[in-house]
Amino acid sequence: MTAFFAAEPEEASALREALGAGEALLAPFPLHRGEGVLVAETGVGKVAAVMAVAHVLTRFRPSESFFLGVAGALDPSLRALDLLLAEKAVQWDVDLTPFGREPGETALGVRFFPSDPALLARAEARALALGLPFRRGVVATGDRFLADRAEAERLRALHGADAVEMEGAAALMVAWRFRHPMALLRVVTDGAGEGAALDFQAFLREAARRLGRLARALVE
Repeated sequence: MTAFFAAEPEEASALREALGAGEALLAPFPLHRGEGVLVAETGVGKVAAVMAVAHVLTRFRPSESFFLGVAGALDPSLRALDLLLAEKAVQWDVDLTPFGREPGETALGVRFFPSDPALLARAEARALALGLPFRRGVVATGDRFLADRAEAERLRALHGADAVEMEGAAALMVAWRFRHPMALLRVVTDGAGEGAALDFQAFLREAARRLGRLARALVE
């Protein structure tokens, strides 16, 4: 079974439709199952992501999973609706103690969590076949998108992050602890401090549509 996670209802709905996941399951959050697939709508934020991923991995034991969603661009060369295949993610704005520490490491030490390389390569091949504009990069997970360009540039300089979102590092941390293969895939919106090129709801609808197409291709 392949599990798909999404924070927003719009994204989860597009995944359910693309994957034929119509059966609703009782859980602390919406779960839908189809033939060989499971879609979980986690809710927004790192705590929600941790709970959802841990629950699904424990109860259903999928063989692989993908966390799909949106992110705010930090790299100015990224354009709205580009697909970012996250090679790794870092939680940047909280005490990192829950994410594990090496001996002698401070509570604010940096810890990167990687996407599974085989799943990432599969996503790259499928995105190429679908004609979706994409690139590989690094995602920073925080409690918010960034609106300040100077703060965005500092985060990019510190961690080499290409985009910022609110769930990825937490989800990959749980997958890493379970020794479970997971890949983090994000559609990017406008950069910090820029005027929105798209109305956000219009952006979210198109991003969700692209993620649904990609999800379908990942299991075909």
